[in-house]
Amino acid sequence: MEKKMYKSVELLVGSKLLRGCVRAPEGEGPFPAVCFFHGFSVDKIGLMRLHELFARRCVNEGFACVRFDFYGCGESEGDFNEMRFSDEVEQAKAIYSWTVDQNFADAQNVFLAGHSMGGAIVSMIAPLLQPKGAILWSPGNSAYYDISERVHAIPGHYKDFYDIGGLALSGAFLSEIRAIDMVKEAEGYNTEVLLIHGEKDEKIPISSIGLYLDMYGKNLTTEIIWGANHQFSSLDWKQQVYDKSIEYLKRRVSQ
Repeated sequence: MEKKMYKSVELLVGSKLLRGCVRAPEGEGPFPAVCFFHGFSVDKIGLMRLHELFARRCVNEGFACVRFDFYGCGESEGDFNEMRFSDEVEQAKAIYSWTVDQNFADAQNVFLAGHSMGGAIVSMIAPLLQPKGAILWSPGNSAYYDISERVHAIPGHYKDFYDIGGLALSGAFLSEIRAIDMVKEAEGYNTEVLLIHGEKDEKIPISSIGLYLDMYGKNLTTEIIWGANHQFSSLDWKQQVYDKSIEYLKRRVSQ
């Protein structure tokens, strides 16, 4: 079996310690690289290994893949109740900058990719960082509404904390994210963007892609996974997402 590189890494962003990993093809590189960001209340592995299996697919196709747990998630330090959307945006920027400086990464071919809220974060930092490309899986521009509904949060009457599946969610997180126009913040990236969305997404409705269509115009390539839910939780749906993402990466890296 061909040997691949796997490395556990740490990154200090301000006072917040993040833990992550790098997968890369055999050899010294440099390789085109993908920074992949997880969504709300998940981690770098993803539900049913959604992100982990994509990272392995990237490596098999000649790309390195960098994934970190955001602060308060997965193996990173902090508690979930400390998690803030603006902090994750800053952490994502730092992860990209760290990746560009690594010997394994081809600095001219570093991509951003993310799922759900991670996808929304990708869209927001792309104008500043100007990566080689950006991949949005079911980008969570309407995440505030889904999260609020799950905990029955009432604007103007936010609690200090909510129990969301056994995690403590701060009311301050809801106050902050409610005020952010994620699509407006994404303006200014004029490179081709790939957006993949499940037709029957139960968390981020498929209608939400219309805002990205209006903003990106001809620079947006949209792929609908027919019948798929938010987590692309079938072998066929995952395969389609991975295939379309790799096709985009290969097309962009050669340009």
